[in-house]
Amino acid sequence: MKNMILMACFVLPCLFPICTQAQNLTVKGKVTDETNVALPGVSIQAKGTRFNAVTGTDGSFSISVDRSNVTLLFTYIGYVPQEVEVRNRTTINVTLQRDQKSLEGVVVVGYGTRRRGDVTGSIASINAKQIEQVPTTNVSQALQGRIPGVEATNTSFRPGSGARIRVRGNRSLTPSANNNFSASLDNGRNEPLYVVDGIPITYSIDDINPLDIESIDVLKDASATAIYGSRGANGVIQITTKKGKAGKLSVQYSGSVSVDKILKPIRSLDGPQFADMRRQAYFANGSYDPALANGGATFYYPDPASDYALFQADQNVWNSVAMGYDWIQLDVANGIFNARKRASTADEKALMANLGLSVLDSLAIYDPSKVRTFDWQNEALRTGITHNHQIQVSGGTEKFRASFSGAYFNQKGIEYGQDYTRYTFNQNTDFRLNDRINVGGGITYSSAIQNVGPSMYTSSIYQIPLALPYDENGNLIFYPGEDANIVNPLNDPNTVFNEYRTNRLLANVFGEVELLKGLKYRAAFGADMTNVRQGTFNGSVSSVRQGNPANASYATRLGFNWVLDNMLNYNKTFGTDHSISVTLLHEMQKTRFEQNTMRAENLIYESQKWYSLQNNALATVTGDGSFSQTQLLSFMGRINYAYKDKYILTLSQRNDNSSVLSAGSKGEWFPSAAVAWRVNQEGFMQNVSFINDLKLRVGYGAVGSSSIDAYLTRGTLSRSIYNFGTAAAQGYAPATLPLPDLTWERTSTSNIALDFSVLKNRIRGTVDVYEANTTNQLQNQSIPSASGYTAVLVNLGRVRNRGIEVSLSTVNIDNPDGFRWTTDFIFSRNREQIVTLDGTGNDNLGNQWFVGHPIQTYYDWQFQGIYQYGDTAKGGILDHYWQIPANKSSINFRPGRVRVTDANGDTLINDADKMILGYPNADWTGSINSTWSYKGFDLSVYLYIRKGSLIRDVRPSLNGRYQSSYANYWTPENPSNEQPHPNRTVDIYQYWQAAGFHDGTFARIRSISLSYRFPAAMLSKLGVGSFSVYANALNPFLFSKFKSFDPETGSNYVSSYPTNTTAPGPNSYSFRSFVFGVRLGL
Repeated sequence: MKNMILMACFVLPCLFPICTQAQNLTVKGKVTDETNVALPGVSIQAKGTRFNAVTGTDGSFSISVDRSNVTLLFTYIGYVPQEVEVRNRTTINVTLQRDQKSLEGVVVVGYGTRRRGDVTGSIASINAKQIEQVPTTNVSQALQGRIPGVEATNTSFRPGSGARIRVRGNRSLTPSANNNFSASLDNGRNEPLYVVDGIPITYSIDDINPLDIESIDVLKDASATAIYGSRGANGVIQITTKKGKAGKLSVQYSGSVSVDKILKPIRSLDGPQFADMRRQAYFANGSYDPALANGGATFYYPDPASDYALFQADQNVWNSVAMGYDWIQLDVANGIFNARKRASTADEKALMANLGLSVLDSLAIYDPSKVRTFDWQNEALRTGITHNHQIQVSGGTEKFRASFSGAYFNQKGIEYGQDYTRYTFNQNTDFRLNDRINVGGGITYSSAIQNVGPSMYTSSIYQIPLALPYDENGNLIFYPGEDANIVNPLNDPNTVFNEYRTNRLLANVFGEVELLKGLKYRAAFGADMTNVRQGTFNGSVSSVRQGNPANASYATRLGFNWVLDNMLNYNKTFGTDHSISVTLLHEMQKTRFEQNTMRAENLIYESQKWYSLQNNALATVTGDGSFSQTQLLSFMGRINYAYKDKYILTLSQRNDNSSVLSAGSKGEWFPSAAVAWRVNQEGFMQNVSFINDLKLRVGYGAVGSSSIDAYLTRGTLSRSIYNFGTAAAQGYAPATLPLPDLTWERTSTSNIALDFSVLKNRIRGTVDVYEANTTNQLQNQSIPSASGYTAVLVNLGRVRNRGIEVSLSTVNIDNPDGFRWTTDFIFSRNREQIVTLDGTGNDNLGNQWFVGHPIQTYYDWQFQGIYQYGDTAKGGILDHYWQIPANKSSINFRPGRVRVTDANGDTLINDADKMILGYPNADWTGSINSTWSYKGFDLSVYLYIRKGSLIRDVRPSLNGRYQSSYANYWTPENPSNEQPHPNRTVDIYQYWQAAGFHDGTFARIRSISLSYRFPAAMLSKLGVGSFSVYANALNPFLFSKFKSFDPETGSNYVSSYPTNTTAPGPNSYSFRSFVFGVRLGL
């Protein structure tokens, strides 16, 4: 009996699960949206039970329930929750409706998230789908034209280069030091703050793989950015990387290959055109044919004898020109021409005698079509190839979620010697220990190699198209044209190197615990570690060294930035009318930067490049280094309150303490307040059926900036040498004056906005109007030279930005048969103005800062055209062939020379006649993105417009020595008003720069994308969750009146001109790309 009882005690508990299992019911099905697209990651909960599930990548689910009358709750962010009774069914398909009230879910507002309908500040967002729609090299390019008020401009298309980003204009006058962490990094004081997964980072965002990004939220007004205090003065760009989702394991592959070709090559003179330009240059000085310059006439032109004298310095150049004279042959030994034809007329015989020829048959002496042309630009360019591949694995349960991704990106530039390779790894985990404790973290690692040698393409613009790069034996001709100022650049990819190797680690870890109901404590730590090695090498046989011994440099830059946050969040709803959210923050940040550089001159062994420079006994080796460390201590409080979901208030206050400022000014408070009124929730709006959402927002806030070099308040020392008699002693001397009074720049912003949605949400939009005033501008002020210094940094001046931003999204067609057409419009207009510089209303000519105008202003002579015959100049008439009578003017005004405005009317042209010509800032920018969808096909076209900026072509005006860019230059037979007559004796004409300003307005098709998503039903039979293919044309078309180069690459501010025509111009090429890719989900 005892044994039977023991057996029963053991067997009966084992039978309970069997019995229970017999009572369970398994329900399967699929969850889709209104357009029948599968929704992965939908949470399914059997109400009142412990049973739950999550849909897979194809929207399917399977859940076991313990009774047939249970209710399933389906929830998904951005969609209305739906309850479905099982009623003994084993198959249930559910269609979720988009939650219009949430307006596409939540946004990151800084130290938390908010439902978009509850946001009071100016915040705009883009999601992963929008980022993937236009394949980009890096994150900054993904923002181009996507968000109103954010201008992301490509000032360079070199591999690995990012875009320059400005949020609502420039605010600071003086740029900060650039740590040069990469060739493309802009660490200026007008750059926004970047926050990755809640952690503010110090350096560039372009090391992050765009395919790892879930969303980007941009905080634009101070009511939104004030919670970041001094770091949010120029806006905040918050990046959220992809996280794991509960559900079965998901494997995603994304891969593409693109072919890159130059979009707008700079138009250059061909061989015949260049030869004629050079003849004109000599002709103007009377050295090509004195009879013509003195007003005489001859019946032949050009003159082969004069051409020989002009082009003989380089045999290849002369041979190119001589091809146009196929009826003559040069007798080099005797220095005469021998004719190949017989003369017939008296004129031909006279010409024969003049040239020293024996016979001549025809007067057809010159055929320009036969002159040889060498295309230097084509030689400098190639077809670029870009590879972009990523694998992401994600999944998890309700308690543990993880995501891992690895990516490879390689861009071979369209210029030889320029390329970019990047490897990235991203990992995020989230572990819910229990109902109260949640921990997690993430790591983003990138390793990149960027080669940014000298632009062979830019150098090719200055080459003579009559010259050849190699001799008959294939050897490089170092000075084509036998001109010491024109160096062959085609060997530079083999002898000139500028390589960046960047390793970067972004890491964050957090822990969150619910102390009481609604009260949570969160601790987060983030670190940004960057290590850059830059190596430069200039070989002896290069355009840089020009036969002189090689030189090299080796630099290492180490940056480490960490942030520690301690945060309390309290959320409480009182009844049905009141809700409140309170955030308290304590934050510490420390940034450390160090740099060491070694340089070597007179390198003998060039194979070593920049390695082991210190071991080269024959070279001259020098070195230097620097170190800086800054700290920031902050406290922040924020309150969000909502009444009946229609009156919303946000208040915040932040206190920042910065180590870079003076002892009495290290701390500052930055408050903000914003209110929102959801008008559509009012009772009087309930019968206005065509309005779905209407919200008025008003905000005000203050932020600051302490973005200056460390230790300026104390003064710095530099190494110096002083001679005591005949002996030299090394020591240190003051390098900068101590500045104990430096304090914060402060920006106060007001913002009024309207959010609306009408006609069943088919038209949605936002209009923002703002004004930002930045006071206590940090700027250099001149001081008497007797002090031993030229300027000191002071807090003076005020800059104002005013603007309007409009975004509009429309659903133009949405047919039941699956055809859908949507359009997104973006418009931004910002007016930047210096209100005062020193309180007196005076301008600062040295820095070209002018009260009442933007920070970046072009100030120069105004181009009026080219002097023509009969024009007046200082009382004289241009009636001579080349110049006005000498007694009429002390200045050499000639027909064919640049004419500028005599602004003050004193008949003298000098610096007093310079004036404000315009600004590199655009008058306005806009974009239109249209998408057409039908049964798996998606076609989108994205147009970007930049209106009204002034760009500066730094390539000098035409002259006959070198400069092969095409120009419609002046001659007596072609009285052009565009470019002056070429000249052989001066490299740069007087006032030539006045002709270099152009309207930079352009419109470009940034992207045309066509994709096809294969049907889920077909893929499920193959065990594939999703599969799509796409083709994309990037930058396929450009529309601009400016004919020289891509005006977008010239939109960067160029404050001064080169002093000679060999100085390189901008990196002014752009390219179009044809991308082919696939996306696969398992």
